[in-house]
Amino acid sequence: MKTVIQLDAEGFFGGFTTADESPLEPGVFHLPAGAVDAGSPPELTGGERAQFVGNRWAIVQPEPEPEPEPEPSAAELLAQARAAMPTISPMQGILTLGETEWGKILTYRETATWQERIVIDNAADWFRTSENIAFFGHLLNYTEEQMDAMFIAAAKVRA
Repeated sequence: MKTVIQLDAEGFFGGFTTADESPLEPGVFHLPAGAVDAGSPPELTGGERAQFVGNRWAIVQPEPEPEPEPEPSAAELLAQARAAMPTISPMQGILTLGETEWGKILTYRETATWQERIVIDNAADWFRTSENIAFFGHLLNYTEEQMDAMFIAAAKVRA
């Protein structure tokens, strides 16, 4: 028996193993798969790794650890959740708001600017993070949480 070096799949030093001597050829040793008879691996420091390349050892320096991503704040998580809310149709939104609440927007429409009337009359889809939807929330004196709840409920409306 002879001590040899076991390599991993990428050729890096994985430890020591033994090679058995051939019963038919004295002095010839059968190396296990992935093993080399390469003497001793080089001395390593500070996270270095020894890799057997071709017929010699190479020292591979450690890659710098990436900086961990900071955890998102509660406000960032809330903004992400709002941005991920499903888009709803005006019909879903109006049906969820109901006659009284939608009536408040229609009453405002009578004194609205031309641009505001265009938004009220022609919004093709309602996005939770859209300025137009924030404007509707402002007209109705809804909190952000009330707007979230309205969107969640409206997404369930099938008309």
